[in-house]
Amino acid sequence: MNTLFLVAMIVEAIFALGFIFVPVTMMGQMGITLDEVATTMTRQFGSALLGFAILLWFARKSNNLEFKKGTIISLFTYFLVSGIVLVIAQFTVQMVPMIWSIVILHLIFVVWFGYYLVKKT
Repeated sequence: MNTLFLVAMIVEAIFALGFIFVPVTMMGQMGITLDEVATTMTRQFGSALLGFAILLWFARKSNNLEFKKGTIISLFTYFLVSGIVLVIAQFTVQMVPMIWSIVILHLIFVVWFGYYLVKKT
């Protein structure tokens, strides 16, 4: 479980910092052009991802199983819903094919977090 938290923490931190500090570049890689409002919203999303990274840091260091289980439920929900949103966007907005790599990353995390969600502790 701690390996999952570490890997997810690193991935989320990388995306978070990109969305916060270079949102136009990050979204441009996905074929999306940002105006000023969308740039602000992208940075806002990055701050949420940074919060996930911090949550994962503390969950990884914690011995509290309820805290770890809550973290698993939260991140499982995020990766599942976010993955679905990305798939819908890909079929309706026709973003660049790179989005599929992010969908696959979300799927990997859904399966990995899902494993711990159903695993008996």
